[in-house]
Amino acid sequence: MSRLVETIKVDDGKLLNICYHNERMERSLKDLFGMEGEVCLEKIITVPQSAMKGVYKCRVIYNEINTEIEFIPYVRRPVKTLRIVYDDNISYSYKFTDRTKIERLMDQRGGSDDILIIKNGMVTDTSYSNVIFRDKIGNWVTPSTCLLKGTRRLNLLKNRIITETDIRVSDLKYYNEIRLINAMIGIGDSEKIQITE
Repeated sequence: MSRLVETIKVDDGKLLNICYHNERMERSLKDLFGMEGEVCLEKIITVPQSAMKGVYKCRVIYNEINTEIEFIPYVRRPVKTLRIVYDDNISYSYKFTDRTKIERLMDQRGGSDDILIIKNGMVTDTSYSNVIFRDKIGNWVTPSTCLLKGTRRLNLLKNRIITETDIRVSDLKYYNEIRLINAMIGIGDSEKIQITE
């Protein structure tokens, strides 16, 4: 089985949204390995002096036996266009390091920056982020059929900044804006994105 990963945003030495990463790591260890117990990433992560200024990506790579931690300076990849791709069998409910199926779908992106994955007619995620849509009255919604329940997505749902709804590929015309969100990208961090088929 592939190892799992938690990607945590570190801003000026501070680990962000850590409680949601703890919850997801606990759930993954329990579901996949039958391991019970509380995860406290704050106790196992020591932010190095080199990551105390600026934005870093902290990657916690783990399985039931080993945990590795690495810090990488964060450089946001601009995404302005998404290509719709279809895969009715894709599954990514746990954040595995093995992304072979997603990488195969990325091969279909053509000249677009990323992909918007459609499963059984329903909007899910991009290759590396959840998506949110702004409707015509200004409300932000996220697909209830996402592949991976991201930590930023969960935070925004719990704080009632976004709501979940079913979004079919045929519904995309009802939204006037799409943005990407993940542990590293907040609601105001991405540009307006075009979708192509």
